[in-house]
Amino acid sequence: MEHTKALLTGSMNPFTMGHKHVVDMGLLVFDTVIVGIGHNPEKDETQELFSRDQRIRMAKECVAEYGDRVVVEFFSGAAVDFAQTSEVTAIIRGIRNDMDHAYESSMSHANALMTEIEHNRIVPTFYIPCPPSLTEVSSSRVRELVGLGRSIDVLRHYVLPPVADVIENEIYNRNEKA
Repeated sequence: MEHTKALLTGSMNPFTMGHKHVVDMGLLVFDTVIVGIGHNPEKDETQELFSRDQRIRMAKECVAEYGDRVVVEFFSGAAVDFAQTSEVTAIIRGIRNDMDHAYESSMSHANALMTEIEHNRIVPTFYIPCPPSLTEVSSSRVRELVGLGRSIDVLRHYVLPPVADVIENEIYNRNEKA
């Protein structure tokens, strides 16, 4: 049987409990999950809350329990091109609500078209619905709460311990010293 690999892409800025849920569910179906942390050239990285290295380190620490079944890599460019070079068999995406579904459905159609025409392959997208406890979890919400200086106890409802540690020790302590 062919080794199956799924790809989860995003800015992972930061990696959240929602991302971890998608990885967990993906591993129930696929042999390997690649977490592709993407660079968006339209965003100014100097304005990012978490550096590229922090995002990679946090994601790796959050999925370390899976060993080599989960690979965390940084990429730039289109996700479909990264999917091609990574030789994945599928793309996995988390869905929290109707807005996510509409966005992901549109993106899935565009990705399917590009993959078929430019790479002569079919790489299906599978949606993983989140449980009710994670419907409000998003990287943008975490960044908003950090920007407001909310307590680490609040943030622990959105992120795993490795991310909370970076927020507490590297973001909050840096701001206190400034």
